[in-house]
Amino acid sequence: MKTVKFISLLSCFLLLFGCGTTGGNNNSGTGSNPGSGEEVPNEEPVDGEEQAVEDLTGYIVSLSDEGQTRMLVTGQHPSSGGSGTSATMYTLEESTKVEDSEGETLEAADLKVGMKVTVWNSGIVAESFPAQSGAIKVVVDAEQDEHEQQAVSKALEEVEAGNPWHVEEVTEQGEQSYKVTLKNLLDDSEPVDIEVEVEEG
Repeated sequence: MKTVKFISLLSCFLLLFGCGTTGGNNNSGTGSNPGSGEEVPNEEPVDGEEQAVEDLTGYIVSLSDEGQTRMLVTGQHPSSGGSGTSATMYTLEESTKVEDSEGETLEAADLKVGMKVTVWNSGIVAESFPAQSGAIKVVVDAEQDEHEQQAVSKALEEVEAGNPWHVEEVTEQGEQSYKVTLKNLLDDSEPVDIEVEVEEG
């Protein structure tokens, strides 16, 4: 009988001790371990509700609005270090926050093809190509030149719509002339250079 009581007490002690140790490890891992921070994507709370993860930085290459705004973005993930290109089709909900990089609030209707954006999501992405995800926040690059946005938009009109075109380079050729280099991420074809003229304004 004493043996059973001793084993029961010992089990309770080990259980309590184990829980305490696990909690300690979690706290130290999230707060003061700089090495582990390199593996975790940038996260920040949005409106005190959902945890948003920085997902993709690139150009909007298509936009549609059939009850909900959907936009295709091609670019790089922050964890890739600038190497590797990805494409994601984002669905914007009523709760999606849209702003520019200076903090000015925008609407989904302000988004245009050719804009440079960074998109934040919940970290949940459907495995397809392009990937599918909801957007928690869209940040428009306020430093992007309006002519560059127009040039990318016009260049995308010259190629087959619906494909995940990646904007590899935008070069100003003259006062209103640009060369846009596009790469189709669906195949191994060579990038194409498209020269466009933009409107003065």
